[in-house]
Amino acid sequence: MTQVENHNHYRLYGGLNGYYEENFVVTTKNQHLEFTRSLSPVVSLDLSGNNLNADLPGKITNLLGLVFLNLSRSHISGHILESILRLRQLSSLDLSHNKFSGAIPQSLGSLSFLGYLNLSDNDYIGKIPYKYQMITFSASSYVGNHGLCGSPLDVKCPGDEDDDDTDKGLTIHNDNINGGSFIDNWLYIGFT
Repeated sequence: MTQVENHNHYRLYGGLNGYYEENFVVTTKNQHLEFTRSLSPVVSLDLSGNNLNADLPGKITNLLGLVFLNLSRSHISGHILESILRLRQLSSLDLSHNKFSGAIPQSLGSLSFLGYLNLSDNDYIGKIPYKYQMITFSASSYVGNHGLCGSPLDVKCPGDEDDDDTDKGLTIHNDNINGGSFIDNWLYIGFT
């Protein structure tokens, strides 16, 4: 069994322009290993193409400086953690081609720096939380998840209104368009 103890010993070096030192102890196989370097400055983690066959570890959200995270094609299962919201600097997230399941958490849309998202080819279910940052991603980010529905996919969710008979976008009514002024014509333009 592995046991991790975190001891934060803040030692200020270099006066006002100093830095702090952090260490932690890992106990495994009856050995105590002390690490004096921290993983907190890690900005990129690429474990793609590995045969990890495990759940996504919750501790990954402790890497607060993470900007790029690629865990694609690693046989990882479990859910996307709500605590992913802690990774505020994350700009690229690739969890494609794994065994993730469950709903996509609402908190994923709150990652304002997220510019690349690939959740394709997993087992996600439910409605895509299509708000905030999530509206910037195309359907290709979600393809291969047969249980997903809602925008930007063409799959409607149960309970969504049927909009088949209404035209999306700009609608121009041709009743009095000829002979009317620009302002009159503008009043006949509507958005549905």
